[in-house]
Amino acid sequence: MSPPSMHELWSKLGSAGLTVGAMPVAEEAHTPWYVRVMLGISGLIAAMFLLAFVGVGFSFVMENKIASLTVGLMVIAGAYALFRTLPQGDFASMFALAVSIAGQALVVVGILGFFDHATVRATPVALIAVIEALLALAMPNFIHRTASAYAAGLAFAYACEASGAHFIAAGVVAAAVAWAWLNEARLGKLHSIVTPVGYGLTLAFVQIEGTALIGHSTAALFGSQTVYKGWPWIGEALVLAALLVSAWTLLGRAGWVLPERRAVLALIAAAAIGAASFKAPGIAGGLMIVLLGFANGNRVLVGLGIAALLFYVSGYYYLLDATLLLKSGVLAATAVALLAARWLVLNVVMPKERLDA
Repeated sequence: MSPPSMHELWSKLGSAGLTVGAMPVAEEAHTPWYVRVMLGISGLIAAMFLLAFVGVGFSFVMENKIASLTVGLMVIAGAYALFRTLPQGDFASMFALAVSIAGQALVVVGILGFFDHATVRATPVALIAVIEALLALAMPNFIHRTASAYAAGLAFAYACEASGAHFIAAGVVAAAVAWAWLNEARLGKLHSIVTPVGYGLTLAFVQIEGTALIGHSTAALFGSQTVYKGWPWIGEALVLAALLVSAWTLLGRAGWVLPERRAVLALIAAAAIGAASFKAPGIAGGLMIVLLGFANGNRVLVGLGIAALLFYVSGYYYLLDATLLLKSGVLAATAVALLAARWLVLNVVMPKERLDA
């Protein structure tokens, strides 16, 4: 919108009594998200070249665990200084991101060096998760915070699986995702931290549920032979609990309280759909992401949740050990259930006369 049009719009709003005083000064335009994604990918590639340079020119740093850890922390501190000194420069941000990724890689090498590679399990990965969580809170950069939160979520899941408590990873990360997005508005002063951390944890959660769907663990992504043993349903039960708590909170914000019929039906529907996760992992988590995104008016989050749901449902469909006739019947039954749910919402939960009122 051109400046004259903006002033004209502001005058009309003032005449209608919707605004008071002079039009605020326009803030500097933010870099679009897709440009940030491209910068993040560029930073990752640059970090690889930087690591290759360090590995070739300063091989003693990579070979010495203390030197690797020390230099890595120094490099991360330098990246932090760059972010603070030049917060608005795209090139400076990309360079600082590359430097930080290289520093984190050195820190990981140093931490793993303090443990016997034959017995590396939960402890070093848990330390890495803590470091990534701290970086997600401290680094003043959206992409860095998102990537660090994502790495922290995956490292936490790896540590849980390596320690034998694989069934709690999905539930804990789901609870963190729900808490972040449910409190986004209340934590307005911390918006620059909560939003990127929320996105990072959401991406990690989607990946954790995706690996559970295909019967593998997050640790398998890094070459580990860890497999699920015992109580696999506990993880989905915890995710379902996070879904129900999120639904309950959102219903309260909308003024739907028990024992109203619409509130009861909404909770029953959430529980029924979420229960499908015990057979098709990910359904409850994907639905939770969609609900949180819709409640916050966040189109990106809604799109991510829908994409996750499509992936989980498609994965379950293609991995289902059944005939095509049975699969067709499942699809038909799902369609009938969705149409019935739509009719229930339009005619029982939110009838037209209530909406008009």
